[in-house]
Amino acid sequence: MDTNRAGPAAVELSGLVKTFRSPGGELVRAVDGVDLTISPGEVVAFLGPNGAGKTTALDMVLGLTTPSAGTVAVFGAAPRQAVRAGRISAVLQTGGLLRDITVRETVQMIASTLPEHAGVEEVIDRAGLTSLARRKVSKCSGGEQQRLRFALALLPDPDLLVLDEPTAGM
Repeated sequence: MDTNRAGPAAVELSGLVKTFRSPGGELVRAVDGVDLTISPGEVVAFLGPNGAGKTTALDMVLGLTTPSAGTVAVFGAAPRQAVRAGRISAVLQTGGLLRDITVRETVQMIASTLPEHAGVEEVIDRAGLTSLARRKVSKCSGGEQQRLRFALALLPDPDLLVLDEPTAGM
């Protein structure tokens, strides 16, 4: 991950709000007016109890959900632009993996969809999956599958890596 690029903040959140309607129709404010600037190279952790809005905030940073109010910029661009450009990648709490192919085949398949990427063997090694590379994903433990998700997130060699519950299943 190259942290020496000049330019805008890695993440800029301004007045970030996300509201939902509960099943009973009540308005729930999951994220309430967050202002945050994260500089390139900085390590930041969102801490709080379950239901505090951490994942919702990260989903907005990744462009997976739209804020109800406020703005999100990732390296000066809209989150989805930053994702498409390979500047941001994520390891989410869960995520679909194809169970009937091997760990290496999974990494190779995702790499084939990227215009530029780190080496397949490099990310397998960095994620500690070398000894599991020939194992079918369905035969991997929850922790091993989470390490596979980590390897996939490393493929685009992102400038920003978002980890949401990265030790889930470990």
